[in-house]
Amino acid sequence: MAYQVPKFIEEETKLMGLITFNQLWILLSFAAVLIILFSVLQLWLWFILFAILAPLGLFLAFGKVNDMPVYSFFMPAIRHLWLPKYYLWQKEQSVRAAPEKPSPEPTPETETTIKKTLDSQTIQQLTEIFDK
Repeated sequence: MAYQVPKFIEEETKLMGLITFNQLWILLSFAAVLIILFSVLQLWLWFILFAILAPLGLFLAFGKVNDMPVYSFFMPAIRHLWLPKYYLWQKEQSVRAAPEKPSPEPTPETETTIKKTLDSQTIQQLTEIFDK
């Protein structure tokens, strides 16, 4: 027995004509920003910002990329660009690790202490100490 699969489950409800609720809010918010800028800025500067913000608002409201509305992935894209990234596969450097200091130039005194070897008598004394 074949079951009928519902279609258009994720389709947004239309308010009027082709505009959805999210598109309406985007258009109203861009219009409000442009009205506030009109009352604050000089006319020539407002025209420049209008030429930039009006197409941006229309693209956010009605644009689609891969049959998905632009406003559905606009905020995650901003969040991705703004917040710091955590790469879990990279080894983290310890915060407490002190930076490596270059070793001082060897002097004749330090070279003799570094090159000192153990003789058989010293080894015998150490084994007796450890055996106790």
